Amino acid sequence: MRIIICDGHRVFADALASLLSGAGHEVVGRALNVDEAAGILRSQPADACVVDLRPPRSVRRPDIERAVRCAPDTVFVALSASADAAMLRQATSAGVRGLALKGDDFGEFLRVVTEAVASQRRGLRQAQPVILSRSARAALRRGSGLAAGPSQFLTEREWEALGRLVRGESTVAIARAMGVRISTARTHIDGVLCKLGAHSRLEAVAYAVREGLVDAGGWQREQSAVGL
Repeated sequence: MRIIICDGHRVFADALASLLSGAGHEVVGRALNVDEAAGILRSQPADACVVDLRPPRSVRRPDIERAVRCAPDTVFVALSASADAAMLRQATSAGVRGLALKGDDFGEFLRVVTEAVASQRRGLRQAQPVILSRSARAALRRGSGLAAGPSQFLTEREWEALGRLVRGESTVAIARAMGVRISTARTHIDGVLCKLGAHSRLEAVAYAVREGLVDAGGWQREQSAVGL
């Protein structure tokens, strides 16, 4: 992948660039703020632009929206040192297609970028929810009060069924993937609807995507983060 790094912290940006290069990706530009990144994108096409949400000059939602408009073929991934849910939600509403925290390990960060770029190439920019790292998903869940909400009562199998519903899988496909009978898959799905208070599968999917419970890349619940 061709990647631009937009981060006002030079030491971190250098370390990230080194890790990306070591993983076989090309860092085609570096910027201190979103406007500078947009300028680079006019002459250096890139698959992804990694944007720090808190460079020296605070990134605002209009800055990201403007950059996204000027480079529609580039996927913007927000990377934040803060787990503040309000700030993370502003980034997703501004048009970023991936969201990770600086506390994530490099493999988890790279998964977010790779899946976001892959969804763009498949033409799923509008249809697919934002790709979240496990810690970003956890931060959004805590920020919305969901840690004490209905989702806490889902079993592991119900979490898996919910994630597969978000990916658009049918009952038959879910049963096959989970290694259970179709009737058992229906039971898991019904449990999800009941516990989330949803009246349909579509409503459950909309709720899960809106609240950051799952992403299209995986159903797993959040695990402990390791420093990037």
